[in-house]
Amino acid sequence: MFRNISVGAAALCVVAGAIMTATPRADDISARARKLHFASIVVDTHDDTTQRFLDGDFDLGAHSATGSIDIPRMKEGGLGAIFFSIWIPSKITGPVAVKHAVDQIDAVREQVRRHSQEIVLVTTAGEIREARKQGKIAALMGVEGGHMIASDLGVLRSYAALGVRYMT
Repeated sequence: MFRNISVGAAALCVVAGAIMTATPRADDISARARKLHFASIVVDTHDDTTQRFLDGDFDLGAHSATGSIDIPRMKEGGLGAIFFSIWIPSKITGPVAVKHAVDQIDAVREQVRRHSQEIVLVTTAGEIREARKQGKIAALMGVEGGHMIASDLGVLRSYAALGVRYMT
C-alpha cells in the first residue's frame, strides 16, 4: 500500500514539475499581464501636462495630437490615478512663484471640474479606491520644488487645502 502511495506521489510531483517548468507562450503572458493591468489601480506618479492646462486651447477631455496625456488615452491605457505636477523653474521665487503655482493648481482643478464625469480630484488612498469604484480617474497634485512656498509654511498649508499632497 505504501509503495502505491509513494509511486503515485512521485508521479504527481513529476507532472507538477513538468507543468511548472513548461514555458508559457507569449500570448498567454500578454493576456495574463493585460488582465492583471486592468484589474489593478495603475498610478502615474508624475505628469507634466499641467503647464498645458494654462493654455486655454488645451482640453484634457479630447484626444490630443500633441503630448501623451488626455482622458481618452488614460482610459485606453487603464490609468486609475494620476499625479499632476505643479512646476515652475527654480529661478522663479517668492510671491511670483506662489502665484504661478496657484495658477497651475487652479488649472488642474478646472480641468477636473470640466470633466467631472470622468475624473475626480482626490487626496487619499481611500478616495482613489472610491474613484475606481465609480469608474473615474483619480487626480492628485504634487508641487515640485520648495521654492514655490516662498519660505512660508502657511503657503504649504494653503496648497494642501487646495488638494496638493506632496512637495519635492
